[in-house]
Amino acid sequence: MGINLQRMLRVLVPLICAGIHAQAGEWELGASFAVGPKSNSSISNNGNFPSMPYTIVTSRFSGSWNQGGVHVGYQVVHRGPWGLWLQGQYSEGLSHPSLYHSGDNYAVGSTLRETFNGSADYKSMLLGLTVTRQLSAGEIGLSVGSRSHDMTISGRRQTQVDGTFTYDQYSVSHSYRDVLVALSFTVTQDQGSFRSFQKISLGTGFGSSIPTVNPGPSDWRMSEAYLAQVRPSRDIRLTLGVRL
Repeated sequence: MGINLQRMLRVLVPLICAGIHAQAGEWELGASFAVGPKSNSSISNNGNFPSMPYTIVTSRFSGSWNQGGVHVGYQVVHRGPWGLWLQGQYSEGLSHPSLYHSGDNYAVGSTLRETFNGSADYKSMLLGLTVTRQLSAGEIGLSVGSRSHDMTISGRRQTQVDGTFTYDQYSVSHSYRDVLVALSFTVTQDQGSFRSFQKISLGTGFGSSIPTVNPGPSDWRMSEAYLAQVRPSRDIRLTLGVRL
C-alpha cells in the first residue's frame, strides 16, 4: 500500500475546488510536527516444536517516532460556537528508529542463524472529520479519521548456515490501516485578513490487525510480524498554520 503526497492531493483537490466554488466556510492550512512514544521494545521468544528444531528469536526496536507533515482543513458546517471540519494530513518520518533482529534455528545436524541491523522509514495519511466547540480560552475538538501507514525497515543481514556466512542488504515492509481518535485544543490570533492558529492534539489508533509472532521453523527469520509489534499508533502533534 503506497502512501504519497500525490495520492493525498488527488483526494483533497476536488474538495478544495468545491469549497472555493461555494464561497463558504473557512480554510485551514498548516504544518505539523508529531512525536510518538519512544519505541524501545524487545521481543524474545523460544520455540520448541515439540522438541526439535529449537528456535530462539530476539527482536529489539529503539528510537522515537518523530514526524513532520502538512495539514489541510475545510469547515463544512458552522453553527454558533460549533463547527464541523473535513481534514486531511500527510506525514513522513523525520527520525529513523533502529531495529536489531536475531534468529537461531537448531535442528539435528544443522544450525541456521540470521542477524539483521536496520533503520525504519515511515509514512502516513489521514482523512477524517473534526467536531469543534469554541470556548473563551480557545477551541476544543474531537476528531475521528481513517489513517493509512507504510513502514519499511532496510539494513544489512548476515545469514549463517552450518558455519558458512553470507551477507546482503535486506528490507521488509508493513502496511496497515487504523481509525485515529484525537482530542485537540486550538488557539487563534486575528492577523487582519486571516487568522493564525496553534493546535495541539493527542491521538490514538484503534482497529488495526497485527500479524501473530510465533517463532518456529520459518518465523525465526526477520518478517513483518516482528515489525508490526513496534509500529507507531499514538502521537502528540503540534500544528501551526493559518485560517482563511
